[in-house]
Amino acid sequence: MSAVVRVGTAETADGALLHWRADGEGPVKLIACNGIGVATFFWRRLAQHFSPTHTFVTWDYRGHGQSPVPEHPENMTVALCARDLRTVANAVGAERAVLLGHSMGAQVILEAYREESARVQALVPMLGAAGQVFNSFGGLEPIFRLIIEVGSANAQLAERALRAVIKWPGVWEAVKALGIVHPDLCPREDFEPYFEHLSQLDLRGYFALARDLLSHDASELLPDVRVPVLVVAGERDLFAPLERSQEMAARIPGAELLVLRQGSHAAMVEQPELLALSLEKFLRAHELA
Repeated sequence: MSAVVRVGTAETADGALLHWRADGEGPVKLIACNGIGVATFFWRRLAQHFSPTHTFVTWDYRGHGQSPVPEHPENMTVALCARDLRTVANAVGAERAVLLGHSMGAQVILEAYREESARVQALVPMLGAAGQVFNSFGGLEPIFRLIIEVGSANAQLAERALRAVIKWPGVWEAVKALGIVHPDLCPREDFEPYFEHLSQLDLRGYFALARDLLSHDASELLPDVRVPVLVVAGERDLFAPLERSQEMAARIPGAELLVLRQGSHAAMVEQPELLALSLEKFLRAHELA
């Protein structure tokens, strides 16, 4: 028997609309937060695994996926995404939940914990960092800052350029050659939705979030986290290097660290079975299964 699926739209206090989907109807809710510029497709395998036993909730940030572009996409921040997460949690009836976050989503769930820790049963930051993510690139941070500022001022031009790159016949081979994904473990069919999503993305919100990521930092919160935490890292992650996850796990009391061998920033679709079983074990150990 297939799991019950509910789909809906939550409205924020300022009128933004957020698309959400809930797979399953188990008593423990898992709410997944995406990375920047990403919709819900990377969570598909985990949703399939947990929907028979849990309620697995995915949702789209403003202007991403099936959530329409808000009136002022240039105002998007990590903290705003965390407040939107609360709106979605209320809409799906999740008084308390386990929060999962991929890439930027790791910072979103930490902000959500900062705002309402009593509603958080556990945290699972995946392939991310607590903050200051561009520090991972050393001396390249000024270049990223320049790209973000130029892109913000020329979002439509950036969109046209991005679409041209995505349509280039060799883009998939280039992504593999650059180490963005594992050349053998990442299925192209699981990555194609990302290309499709980027080709339709309004980059005003993307650049606003990227600008906020230049300064956002929840590191000071880590020693005060008092819920179970599983930090997931990719051994070959270029965007959130392993040492950032190790640092995060070391600063959170009692946190566990799962390192996916050979895992890239797309390790969620490269090693979905291992990730699902490890998360299941973690939840069971903390009576959240």
